[in-house]
Amino acid sequence: MPKLIYTPKALDDLQGIKAYVAKQFGESKAKSCSKEITSTVKQLELFPGEGPCLEDLIEYPTDYHYLVVKPNYIFYRVEGDTVRVIRILNEKQDFLQLLFGISSISEEGEDYWGD
Repeated sequence: MPKLIYTPKALDDLQGIKAYVAKQFGESKAKSCSKEITSTVKQLELFPGEGPCLEDLIEYPTDYHYLVVKPNYIFYRVEGDTVRVIRILNEKQDFLQLLFGISSISEEGEDYWGD
């Protein structure tokens, strides 16, 4: 069974999500949301390749995979016998900027896919 590791940023993300949800919707909802995310991540111990490859979605070379726990995305990487959770980001956050330092918006103001 692969070892599951959260990066410090992923742990910060999880705490931030829990704090935001607690402030907006109450402590009970925050615990439920946090548990749903951690339970989903825990499944990676049994099925590390479960999430789709991020490269297929963004056409940017990467070995990251992702899972969706609406409205959040869990970004992770399989490294041998380790699953490393890199970030847990809200769907409204610019994950390309946060993960790779690139913007999803071009200099001309068009979105990443040229629309």
